[in-house]
Amino acid sequence: MNNYFDEYNSPHSTYILDKQIGDVNGDEIPDTVYLVGEKTENPFYENIKVIVQDGRTMQWYVIPLYAKYSMAYTPWLTLVNFTNSNTKEIMVNLPVGGSGALTYYYVISFFNNNAEYILGPNQFMALSETLGFKVIYMDNYRVLVKSEKLDQSYTLDVSARKEVYEGTVYDKDGKLIEPREGFVIEFPHLNPIKIDGTVPYKLEAQHDIAGTSHADQLGYIILYWKYTGQNKSWVLDPEMFFVMLE
Repeated sequence: MNNYFDEYNSPHSTYILDKQIGDVNGDEIPDTVYLVGEKTENPFYENIKVIVQDGRTMQWYVIPLYAKYSMAYTPWLTLVNFTNSNTKEIMVNLPVGGSGALTYYYVISFFNNNAEYILGPNQFMALSETLGFKVIYMDNYRVLVKSEKLDQSYTLDVSARKEVYEGTVYDKDGKLIEPREGFVIEFPHLNPIKIDGTVPYKLEAQHDIAGTSHADQLGYIILYWKYTGQNKSWVLDPEMFFVMLE
């Protein structure tokens, strides 16, 4: 069997960025999963893709990522079971930096050697938007974080920012100078997590809460999502919703 990398042609230097071994196609034989990318004049890797070598047949399979979300500084992957089968899914992590340490995430099923995106960057952003988070400044250095969809709310104490906020957000008496809202960062930080030692894993999503700007982080929201194969969708665990102060 020819080596895929011996035959791969690219005008740029191509690097193996990460490598993991595990059964991703469901035949109970470990497969080898590579994350590869090209290095150009930019300070990050581009045209990143996943390559799977079937552990039984030694056949190579190439899984491209979305063109708009296929670059990163230090990309890596992990193999995690998000479904009820014994097969692991491929989770791709693409850190692209910025003030919010932005990272693009993919979860890819490769069952029966067929690639299926069960999570992509835009898909998770759309899920988050349905929750309708609001960040509202109130008098006396308090910020209300609420979701009408979840019927939950939390109040953050931001009095530690008094020196920064006085004269711009609050007056000397702690009253709002004018109505002001913050926002929740659309792209969360995602981590696979095993709840109570059970399989499948869930996705822990950490959304940063921003105040007057992206750099003004007030805290973060933590949510937990599980994948349902029947509906091929991610479902929120409404009982596990936390807001933490930065």
